[in-house]
Amino acid sequence: GGPRWMRYVPWLLLVALSLTLHLWGLGERSYHHDEAIHAHAAHVLLKDGTYQYDPTYHGPLLYYLTAGTYALIGDSDFTARLPIALAGVLLIGAAWHLRRPFGARAAWWTGLLVTISPSFLYYGRFLRMDVLEVLTASCALLAAYVAARGSGRAWLWVGVWTALAFATKENAYVTGALIGLVWLIMVVASGPRRGVSATLAFLDRHRWGIVGSIAVAVLVAVPLFTVGFSFPGDWFFPGKAISYWWGQHSVGRVAGPWWYHLPRLALYDFLPIVAAVAWLVRRGRRIRRVEAALILFAVLSVAMYGYLREKVPWLLVHQVWAFMPLAGAQLARTFGPRGRWWSRALAGGALAVTLVFSVAANYFWNEISPNLRRAEALIYVQTCPEIKQVVREGLALRDEGVDPVAAVAGEAGWPLTWYFRATPVWWSEPTPGMRPPLVLCDVDQEGAVRRALGPGYTSERLPLRGWWLMESQAPGPGDVWRYVLGRVPWSKVGSSDITALRRIDDEVPGAQPATTPATLAAALPVSNSRVIGHGWLSEPRGVAVRDDGVVAVADVGLSTVLLFDAEGKPLQIAFPGELQQPEAVAWTRGGLLVIADTWAHRAVLFDPTRRTVQPLPEPPKGWYGPRGVAAAQDGTLAVTDTGNKRLVLLTTRDGVGEATVLGTGGSAAGEFVEPVGITWSANDRLLVCDTGNHRLQEVDRDGGLLRAVVLPGAWSEFYSRPQVAVLDSDLWLVSDTPA
Repeated sequence: GGPRWMRYVPWLLLVALSLTLHLWGLGERSYHHDEAIHAHAAHVLLKDGTYQYDPTYHGPLLYYLTAGTYALIGDSDFTARLPIALAGVLLIGAAWHLRRPFGARAAWWTGLLVTISPSFLYYGRFLRMDVLEVLTASCALLAAYVAARGSGRAWLWVGVWTALAFATKENAYVTGALIGLVWLIMVVASGPRRGVSATLAFLDRHRWGIVGSIAVAVLVAVPLFTVGFSFPGDWFFPGKAISYWWGQHSVGRVAGPWWYHLPRLALYDFLPIVAAVAWLVRRGRRIRRVEAALILFAVLSVAMYGYLREKVPWLLVHQVWAFMPLAGAQLARTFGPRGRWWSRALAGGALAVTLVFSVAANYFWNEISPNLRRAEALIYVQTCPEIKQVVREGLALRDEGVDPVAAVAGEAGWPLTWYFRATPVWWSEPTPGMRPPLVLCDVDQEGAVRRALGPGYTSERLPLRGWWLMESQAPGPGDVWRYVLGRVPWSKVGSSDITALRRIDDEVPGAQPATTPATLAAALPVSNSRVIGHGWLSEPRGVAVRDDGVVAVADVGLSTVLLFDAEGKPLQIAFPGELQQPEAVAWTRGGLLVIADTWAHRAVLFDPTRRTVQPLPEPPKGWYGPRGVAAAQDGTLAVTDTGNKRLVLLTTRDGVGEATVLGTGGSAAGEFVEPVGITWSANDRLLVCDTGNHRLQEVDRDGGLLRAVVLPGAWSEFYSRPQVAVLDSDLWLVSDTPA
């Protein structure tokens, strides 16, 4: 009874809410690997005019829209996501057009549901095509509804929106197949003869509209896919798309259990699903054909995406999509004049929970990292927030005029190709002589990169991409409850890591004071502790201190040996040649360094003064992964030939080196399984970590057992690589690396 404009107020408020939710802090979340690819491809399209359809990266529409946004208002983390955010807002426009089949109230509630849905909002603020695909497919179906009711002009819009849907993402093929299946089921349900007759009559009545729709779809889609006919071979884009994605389905590229989506649907989109079911139960036999078609499509969507072997959470929007109008109809009744108090209380509570979940997932817990306590199941292999600090460092260096600001190799290329799009970067491992202030590489590349860079870089390991797979471990009831309330995962958050190397331009710090572990302080006469090599070491294993305080460290991660002076400062003494993951070092009385070059299967003697290397004599049958070395006062060297389950003594007689083998594989006295750490407990006694037998053995120079100390609780990890030191005749220090 009020002014006509008043009926638009609820819709305007809904649009304002949607704009706020979609645009607030839009550019702040770290860019996902896929987002970076899409954002950068659009940047290249605008800058260089280069683009060609590749089904790996889905349809061309998103790239055109994003490049157009860059052209209008510039490229940034915010503007790259803007087209998808606006698509999420425009879903309210699709809901507006549901007024005819469902009524104005139901249409408004549908608009509210798509606005606050956690999955729709999260992926409506995410540079992927899924929400845009739902929007274009919705418009195509709404136009088809109008066309089927007699509007011939609407068939042209069916063609336009269908072309845009197929130009957005290959889910359009799944949607088309499901529509055909729904039609078939409804034909059979109404009686094959009657259903077929009605279908043929419909096709005949609208034949010219359908032909026009197909023609318009071709006229719109082909220029999009061929980039204005620049790549005419892509005119038959369906063949390219279907063959690629069917191949991905066949190999299970991103596989998961068939029920992968079900707990996520129950957690995030329980409201539209439960409300839609409640509406259908209420309707009973009075269900209309459009309602039957929607519920069939919704159920078949859940079944289809359970069958398809691409298991990723952004596919939730394609499954919950068709539940929305039915849920809107139920909420319109619940909050209408005929709604009951208890149903309003339940629905109001569900709306509040949905809104809280949505806000939490999009603004508070929208990042994932092994260093964060909470993890949303909506997030899939997301870039960790720790990477943003590296990005800020790189951009600050760019603003200072540094060129190049960084060298980037390996997995860190995405998302950094997007973040550093206007930044001078060397996109490969640094070559010898290069010394950029920032280097990012895969963890297994660090050794080669450090050798190319030389000394003077600190090292930090950072999580690049994080993930939490709820299906990887069965939870208990308490685990589920804690997750629902606080998103505390019941299993470990995984990550793939990178190494960040930062050039040290200031004076290199020496040893730094450190707190002595209480258990060590109680067991040993230790009054103070120092830490050396911070930032210079990657995976240190063996360590040895020379009489003058020089410390040698065997670093497996860097595949080298580093030397530090008595003050803890690195010495600029590079090992000539290459080592392969050396695990142990020992100083001789003459100041030479014995190195167990583990995976080069050798032991060598290094002279730091002359920079020379001398291979030590090989025992019978050669070395196999030696992991421990020790030097006696008389110059005899002892090596644990770990893979061969034996010890080797190296002596010199008449100027010729000799190798003597002690022990063999086994568990008897003087036998070994995975011997690693070794030291001289006296000039004629060796102390050995017999790791596989969980014991220490003290043997004489002939291999005879003098003493055995069983350590049943130690070295639970077979490859724990323990080290041993003799502090006094009856005081031994043994390491036990946690499993």
